[in-house]
Amino acid sequence: MGVIAEVPLIPVDIIVDSREASKQKEIVNSLRSAGIRVAVSALSVGDYYLMATEGKKPVLVERKSVIDFTNSIRDNRIWEQLKLLKQAEEEEELKPVIIIEGNLNTITKFTKWNITAVLRVIDEIVLNWEIPVIPSPSRDATVKWLIAKAKALGETGKKKPPRLRVKKKPLSINDRILYVAEGLVGPTLARKLLEHFKTLRNIANASSIELMRVEGIGEKRAKEIYLIFNTPWKPS
Repeated sequence: MGVIAEVPLIPVDIIVDSREASKQKEIVNSLRSAGIRVAVSALSVGDYYLMATEGKKPVLVERKSVIDFTNSIRDNRIWEQLKLLKQAEEEEELKPVIIIEGNLNTITKFTKWNITAVLRVIDEIVLNWEIPVIPSPSRDATVKWLIAKAKALGETGKKKPPRLRVKKKPLSINDRILYVAEGLVGPTLARKLLEHFKTLRNIANASSIELMRVEGIGEKRAKEIYLIFNTPWKPS
């Protein structure tokens, strides 16, 4: 399945993911008030698909508030999203962009996160994943950027339809192993854990002391990994 589950029949400038549209009705209304033709459809990745005239690439926007961004780092969701954005870039010939909305000072004010750790993730996204990150001070600023970008991508009525030839590739066993490990500690430490222990079973059976022998795994992280594999699950 491609990025867009169902292609709108009418000409549009921006396709908004149905989940995003239900939560951000003010953004959708503001776009339409500015003369932007908006269609709502399920997107497999991203929140806004900006159409483009022939010769220009569509832009796929993942919008995150500052708090949502830190949460996606905490639960390692950000890495899977980055993989999907890069896959879309390669196979659908578009440009992925991440918008981080809000003041980064909120991170240190309302969470226990160290701002340096968050900036390092942004550093990795931009330099290693090569996905642009655009800071936006507010939702209103995000709307203004979406309007300006949609207009810059081409005049209304001259948009090319999105390409729908992308299919999500099945993960190999090796990829699945890495994916599970990344869910524990992120992409960098996941590889170090697997290089040291070889299998997920060995990681699960390791003690906190044994886990700490891996470079980058401190006492706190080792205890977290140990608890994940040794704490009974409780249905909510």
